[in-house]
Parts: sequence; C-alpha cells; structure tokens
Amino acid sequence: MKKAKKVKRTKRTAKVTKSRVLKHARARRVAKKTGKAGRVKRKKRPGKVAKPATAAFPYKREPRSIGWDDVEILFVGAGTMGASLAQAYAQNGFSVGILDVNDTIIQKAFDSISAELDAASGRIFSPSEVEAIKSRILGTPSYQEACKGKNLRLVVETATERIDIKKEIFKKLDKLCSPEVVLATNSSSLDTNILASVTKRPDKVVWMHYFYLPHKNRAGEYAGSDTASAESIATAARYMKLGGKVATRIWSSRKGGAADVVFVALLHEAVKMLQEGHDVATIEAAGKRAYNMPLGFLALMDSTGLPVGLYSMKSFSDSSNPDDELYKTYRNFYEPTRNYVELMKKYDSAPDKSKVRWVSEAALKKSPKSAATVKKLIERFLGVGFATSAEVVDANVIEMEDLERLAQNAFLWAEGPFTIMNRIGIKESFLMVKQRAALAKKERRTFPVPELLKKQAESGKPWPLKLSPVFYSLEGDGKIARIIISNPKNANAMDNLVFKEWEKAFEKANKDRKVKVIVVDSAPIKTFIAGANVGNFIDRIRRKQFQHIKRDTAMWQDVIFHKMTGRGKPKIAIIDGATFGGGVEVAMALANDPDTVVIITERTSFALPETRLGIFPGLRGTLLLPQLIYKATNDPELAVAIARYYILAGSTVTSSPRMIKHLGMADFLVPAYRRDQVAETVAEAMIRKKGKRLTKGELKALKIEELPTELTLDEKEELRVMKDLFLKSDLIPTLYAYGRGYAPLYLSGGEKALAKRVTARVCANSPNAVTVSNLLISRGFEDYLKGVSTEKLAERELQNYLVPIFEHPDALIGLEALVNRQFPEFKRNYPF
Repeated sequence: MKKAKKVKRTKRTAKVTKSRVLKHARARRVAKKTGKAGRVKRKKRPGKVAKPATAAFPYKREPRSIGWDDVEILFVGAGTMGASLAQAYAQNGFSVGILDVNDTIIQKAFDSISAELDAASGRIFSPSEVEAIKSRILGTPSYQEACKGKNLRLVVETATERIDIKKEIFKKLDKLCSPEVVLATNSSSLDTNILASVTKRPDKVVWMHYFYLPHKNRAGEYAGSDTASAESIATAARYMKLGGKVATRIWSSRKGGAADVVFVALLHEAVKMLQEGHDVATIEAAGKRAYNMPLGFLALMDSTGLPVGLYSMKSFSDSSNPDDELYKTYRNFYEPTRNYVELMKKYDSAPDKSKVRWVSEAALKKSPKSAATVKKLIERFLGVGFATSAEVVDANVIEMEDLERLAQNAFLWAEGPFTIMNRIGIKESFLMVKQRAALAKKERRTFPVPELLKKQAESGKPWPLKLSPVFYSLEGDGKIARIIISNPKNANAMDNLVFKEWEKAFEKANKDRKVKVIVVDSAPIKTFIAGANVGNFIDRIRRKQFQHIKRDTAMWQDVIFHKMTGRGKPKIAIIDGATFGGGVEVAMALANDPDTVVIITERTSFALPETRLGIFPGLRGTLLLPQLIYKATNDPELAVAIARYYILAGSTVTSSPRMIKHLGMADFLVPAYRRDQVAETVAEAMIRKKGKRLTKGELKALKIEELPTELTLDEKEELRVMKDLFLKSDLIPTLYAYGRGYAPLYLSGGEKALAKRVTARVCANSPNAVTVSNLLISRGFEDYLKGVSTEKLAERELQNYLVPIFEHPDALIGLEALVNRQFPEFKRNYPF
C-alpha cells in the first residue's frame, strides 16, 4: 500500500485550511441551535456561457437587397448539392436562386448555408462578407417566380437521381424560362440526351457535374448533350470556371462522364469486398493506401450519402436500353451488390438516417487483421481503377492528362491513375487488371479490359503523359489565345517547367497569324500565382548549387520580359486572387508592359514575402515596384517609400485592390464574376483595331463598369504614414529602433499602432535581406531617374547580388521555415 503524499504546508494552504475549519464550526453551531443539519455553502463556479445560436437566415426575409430580376443562376433542388452550389456561386459574387417543392426544404437549405458561412466568419470571410453572400441568395417553391427573372442565364438541376422526376423538371423549366437560358443537369449517372429530348431547346441542354461538396471541392466536369450548341457548351465552361472550379471538358455525352465511371467502380469494389467477408478496417486501409487518400471508399459513401452510389450503380447497369454506350461496355459490372440493397432498405425505413452507415465508430478504431490481405485488396482496387481509367480514355470520353488532373482535384488522390501505373510498371499494372478480370469471369460479371491498356502493356513502355502546368486554348473563332497557368496542387507555383511552357505558349500565339489577342489567366483556385516553388530553392541551397539558381533566375527573367512582355501581340492579363512573391513580379511585369491591359478583381491582393524568407524579390521586383508607383503618381518620394514598405516589411498584404490600381499595377478593377466579360469587351476592341494595343483614351471609351476605385481615408492615411516612415534618414537603424522599442514612435493613436506593426514586421524579417533589398530599391530607383535602363539595372542585380543572398544562412532559415509552416528565427543582429 502506497503512503499518502505529505502536503507541504505553506502560508496559503494554512490560510485555506483555517478558513475551512471555521466554516464547518459555524455550520455545527447552526445545527445545534436549529436542530437542522448545517451545510457549508460553497461558492458556485461560473458555468460555461452558452454561445449565441446561429443567426436566423429566413429565406422569406424582408427587405431583400436583390430581387428575382437580379438572379443569374438558378439551382433546382435544395438538397445538399443544391444548397452547396448556391453558396459556392454566391461566394463568387453571383446572385442566385434556389427552387424546390416546399418552404420546409428550402428553409433547411438556407439553414445549412447559414451554418457553413457562420462557421467561416472571421476565418475565411469577414462578418460583412458573410452577410453580403447571404444577401445574394433567394429561394422559392414557385417555378413561375424563379424563372421570370430578366437576368437569368443558367439553370442547374440538382434533384434526386430519378429520370422521371428530372424529365418533369426540364419540361417545366423549358416552358417557363426565356429561350436564351441554358439548362444544365448535375446528374451523376443519368443520360443528358433524354433530358434534352423533352425540351424545345435541345441545343441549350448541357451536363455540368460538380463534386461533393461544391463550395469546397474545386473540381468539375462539363459536356454537351448530342444536340448542344458550341455556344451552350462554352457557357457551361465559363460558369463553371467563374464558380471557382477547375473545369474538365468531357468529349462524350455518355452518361457518367469520366470521374464517376472510375469512382463508382471503386465504390462498388469496396462494397463487394465487404459482402465477401472482409472487415471494414482492412477494406478502408487498402483503399486509402492504393490511392493515397484521406478517406477510404466506404467512409466516402457515408459522407456523400448512401443513395448516391446505389443510384449510379443501378443506372450504369440498367439494361432497359441495350444501345446505351456505357451499358454496352460494362453490362452487369456495376450491378448493385446484395448488401448494398439491404442497407438501403434499412436507410429508407430509418427515422434517423444518419445512423445507417457502412463504417461505424467502432470500426474506425480497429486495425486491419492481416497485412497480406491489405496488399491483396490494394491490388484489386488498383486493377479496377486502372481498367476503368484506361476505358474512359479509350472511349474518347476524356483526354488522358485531363483524367490525371481530375483524379487529383476531385478525388484528392496524390497521383493520377496513369502516373501510378507508370510508377508501379505497366506490366505489373496490367497483371493486376487481368487478375481482377479473372475474378469477374468466375462471378459471371463483365470486366472490360481496354485495348488501349493491352497495347501499352505489350509495348512495355510507360504511358506518354504530358502534364503541362500551362494550358493553351483558342477562343472567339481563333482570334483569342488564352494561356492559363493551372497547377492547383501547388497553388499555381512557378518552376522551370512553368516558364518553359509559358515560353512555348506565347511563341505559339505570337506566330499564329489568326490570333489577334492573348489572354493571360490562371486556374480559379483563389490564388493567381503563389510565387516560386520554394522546395527547389531549398534543394539547390543544400547542394550549394548557387550558380544553378542564378541560371534559372536569368531564364525566368528572359521569359517574363522578352517572351511574355516587351514584344508580340496585345495582351489582357486577368490577375484574380491572392498573389505572392514571384507572382506579384509577373503581375508587375504585365502592368509595366504597354501592350498589356491588366484586370483585377475584389479578390486580388499582392504580398512580397521575400525578406521574411531571407532573400529579395529576384524577378526585378525591387526595380519595377517604385517605377510603377512613380508612373502612376508622379511622386518619386512616395514611389521609393512605398516600395520599401511592401518589400522590407515582407508579407505585408495590400490593404485592398483599390490600392493596387492606385499604385499603377492595374487598369480595371471589376467584380470577379464579371472578369471574363470585361476581358471579352477589351479583346473585341483590340480585334476591331486589327490586333493593336489600345490607348488610355480608347480604354476609357469602353466605359467598363468598375468597382469603386477611390481610396478610403484609412488607405490614404496608410500611404501618408508609410511615406513619412520609410523616408527617414538612417532608415534601417531607425526602423530597428522603433520596431524593437529602443526609441519612442513620434506618432499617436491609429497611426502609431500601424507604424508599430510595420516596424516590428521589418525587425522580424531577415536582417541581411532587409539591408540588401533596401540598397537595391534605393540605388535602382535613383539610377532609373538618371536614365539608366531597367535591363542594365536588372543585370547588375543578377550578377552582383543574387548568389550572395542565397549563400547567406538567412536564406535557408527563411525558406525552410515557410515549408515547415514555422516562424523563421533569424539571428537578432543589427544589419548596420
């Protein structure tokens, strides 16, 4: 038996003990006098303060800030997908409507949207932005009310996966919507052509497939029906992109598109394994390891909703139309398993459907029983994925590279299926497919082995993937070339491959005589360009390959300033989203190019974090920033001071897009959902001018409707205070004295608080990078005013300063801290 620990008595414990003794003695006296048991009354501890309930978001609220004439996109079906889609498009600036059969269903959708937005308030959106998003959503159970809007352009049906219900919806929409409105279905598994056939506008019926949950998942597929016009398909593509989706073109109207043919096959395989007697933990482990996913396939079905998978399996195996292209290929492959049908019966009759699941809480905690079994199931999952992936490419449903990207964006796989096959080996991959086909043969199930896969296996060569991070496409009868950086996995970060592909794309556009205008754009992922790929820098530094960094930087500058800008056809640059480091320098190069019109949106922000990373902006940022500000304001002192402010206080984000335009880095500031329309207007003017750049007067004559561009009082004050602060003599010692509290700031109130934050930020950055950056800004701008060309200044910077900045220890400290998501700890020494 352990001895009780002796409590060391202190003055405090003695005092507490004495207090308790007195209380109990008092209680005994009360009991003696009254005959009632005396109790020591203890002070009640304050309970937890209840959080206020989520603010009500009644869909019938009054007054409304918008009406049905403002609604541009209507979603029919207020379930999980419809509500999520409405939220996604409202977040992107659109006025949207939700239509369903009764008030209760619609209000439930509004409650769901409200809960999501309230949870994001203060993290992703400001409270005022949340209210603005909510104000752009209307709801109604009336088709007449929803369809009458003058501004309605697109209707997306998201109703339950029953063809009879969808046909009735399309008939009503066709009857009540204006003839120019495009009708789309989000169906996972049904034939779009059947829906087009019940309308009098078959040329305006398209397929727009979003992934769960649309306000979070950035992927999308789109296709036309067999009768859809090119204009309607282009409308689907445009609205998908403006909704923040990386949209993938599907080249066939075959039901299921590409993603679900692959994914539903894998869901079916997981359920089949369970029916065979394999335990949940083993199946989930195999699924996650096969495709490096965060969730297994059974858990994914639980999260997206049990009915969805079963509807798709029934549709894909439906034999009622033997001429159906998908059925002819797969026959009974997708036929639902017995255990799935039984689980759905429980689901349909359950009062609380959330409790009917494939994966229980207990199952989540268990480990796989056998490593050998996990390996066996991994090979089965891979065999199914490889076969179906090759089939959709072989059937000309999708391009191979597009399926690679779609799998990563929609399914969150670390690699696409063809990359996995190349990594494993094409012969080994084909063996997995053949083994799975043999199992299907025993069970009398169809398992197609595509000819494309057979031929590739016979060759023994890897798949010839060309995964370019830069897309090139022609629009407007071939007169507009759109060049898009699309690398969502890495936030559109730049590396050697990006620049080589940019060079090819711009060369192609400039050589094409039919092309009159080039549009520079990025994938719609909230980030225009996240700067350079930092991992490459770290690898070069560790290997002491500093000359390689210099050579790469020289190549990057050559592409930016001699291939993308400074020559060639007129350009329109759409800078939409957060932009960092090298991305800002690309944006500045475009703004500095007289042949380029720059469009920004309310989502655009700039930040130059290089001094936080121990380096300086190496793509002429120290030179271009003061030059652009000077050209816009004609104030040389403001130019050099604000350039110092943004670069020395690295990671300082522009206070608003208004500031970006005011400082000369944009021509138009427009709503994000109107960015492409504005680009089209500018492009048409350039084409009318036979591919020549527009003057400032001609741009003004276009009468583009912009967002307010006048700086607020706070923004004007920011410029005034920063100009005064960053023009101090002995600048660096002064900033350090203020930032570290060695000298009192001469300001007061809000001005003092701003200056204190900024100087503290300077002190937290690399002392070496701050000193070098300040020198480059000051000397570069001084020589620019003397008439020295930017080319000569850039060469001086490249030859004399780039290698030393990367050789300094601060560079590795800062870059590694970014990769590890840590705050860099530079040596606290004085750089003067």
